[in-house]
Amino acid sequence: MFHWDYLSCFLTVLATILLARKSWIGLLIAIVNSLIVSAIALRTSQFGSIPANLFCICIYAFSMRSWLKERTRTNRDQAQPHGSGSVADDPRMSPVMQHRTAGTTMGALR
Repeated sequence: MFHWDYLSCFLTVLATILLARKSWIGLLIAIVNSLIVSAIALRTSQFGSIPANLFCICIYAFSMRSWLKERTRTNRDQAQPHGSGSVADDPRMSPVMQHRTAGTTMGALR
């Protein structure tokens, strides 16, 4: 018989190492691990841990989506040259900060 608990232990360690190295694949492995833990809980009638693992799966999926979106934005920003190289050109900066930064730059030029 296959020992799913040993596989889950290995996947937990692997996901932790990958996440420490800032690899989004660690989140994918954590999702698979949570599915395995939920299957183990279902088979052993430990129904209380199933909702917690489903919650973790949702958190992992949301984090992975955000992580990949940020990674795509970073790659796109690196591919396009910036106009003046000013910090105010950063699209992640709030409009208020862009105005303040641009005002400070203009004041320094006067």
